[in-house]
Amino acid sequence: MEVGEAVGDPTTSPVRQLLGDRNFRTFWIAQVLYAGVNGTLRFTFIWLVVTLTDWPSAEGLVAIALGLPAMVLSVPAGAWSDRVDRKRLFVIWTAATVFALAAFTALIATGRASTGWAGVAALMIGTTVSINMPNIQAIVPLLVPPERLMNAAALQNGGGQAASFAGLALGGVAIDLFGDAGGFGLLTVATFGALALMVRVDIPTEAESRPDEHDSMAAAITAGARFGLGREPLRTLLLLSILLGGSFSVMQVSMPRVVDEVYGRSSTAAGVVLGAFGVGMLASSAAVAGRASMRHGVNVARYIGVGLGLGQFLLSLAANYWVAIVVMAAWGVNAGVAMASHRTLMQSHTPPEMMGRVMGLMMLGFVGALPIGALVSSLLAPLLGPVLTMRWVGLATIGLGIALTWRRSIVDLR
Repeated sequence: MEVGEAVGDPTTSPVRQLLGDRNFRTFWIAQVLYAGVNGTLRFTFIWLVVTLTDWPSAEGLVAIALGLPAMVLSVPAGAWSDRVDRKRLFVIWTAATVFALAAFTALIATGRASTGWAGVAALMIGTTVSINMPNIQAIVPLLVPPERLMNAAALQNGGGQAASFAGLALGGVAIDLFGDAGGFGLLTVATFGALALMVRVDIPTEAESRPDEHDSMAAAITAGARFGLGREPLRTLLLLSILLGGSFSVMQVSMPRVVDEVYGRSSTAAGVVLGAFGVGMLASSAAVAGRASMRHGVNVARYIGVGLGLGQFLLSLAANYWVAIVVMAAWGVNAGVAMASHRTLMQSHTPPEMMGRVMGLMMLGFVGALPIGALVSSLLAPLLGPVLTMRWVGLATIGLGIALTWRRSIVDLR
């Protein structure tokens, strides 16, 4: 069943319409695996460093190394995606990710891993992943009709978070059973699976949508930045990407040490706590994927403007491990709606020839803000501890989120 045929059938649900198309379905599974690897990488690196050293700032510094390439490469990678064959770009850099993960797994397995080598590996793997992420986002509008962008975004978010949950939970178990090499070995296998699936996907070349392909990369990047930052609502949505990435990364850096030192639990428990977010996001993303329409501006104001910081604040108040799981799951429900609306607005306000560059700017916010959040965590954690660090960052996020989103120009968006 082709997507175009299914869309015309009002009795077919949006999810069935999308997943009934073999091409989109294969791509979706591939990007879900890759998103799961990307989401689990931070946990495996941070837990590795927690086991290697007692220095409280070490995990933040390694997280900076993992996210730093996104700050430098997301926008150029988006411009590159607009100028070349998107499938070939994915295949090349996913193969590079497989190689880098396999090499670092071998280093850990042979007992040669150190915090220094962890930083080098994080920088290398962060580079290969950063080049891929804008391209993955830019592929989606090529495979689905415009009226199904929201549903495709919800499926992406939900599937990616489900994969992250599985990766966190299985990665924690693998670490407990086989050591840190087990967690990284699992990510290597999952990345190879994404590569094998993507080879089977047919993606339009968009030759007619690349009027500036003979311009220099610098000119293409400048044009993309001017387009994304020079108009609303893209400018505000891109600023929200930075807020999302920076605030959430503080939690990702802080929570493993909270589980280890405050709750006194293992890597498996840490994976379950972080993975509970994915369960909640999967639930709400599945609900959004089945909707015909939503008020996206209202969702952004409610679930990003308020919900993003509120989730982190409440997590800092969790009295024990079980309460933390409940809060994380509820926070994930909030995020599923927030991310579907955010991504739908980004893609629906961007023309195909600019999609890679605008998605690069978006990923610069999401992933590139990891070093910002990690730096904040590294500076505050020695002074306040990981719990109070999350609490104050959560409150600051609420203030910034409300200022950015509770405006008529955002709330009225559909």
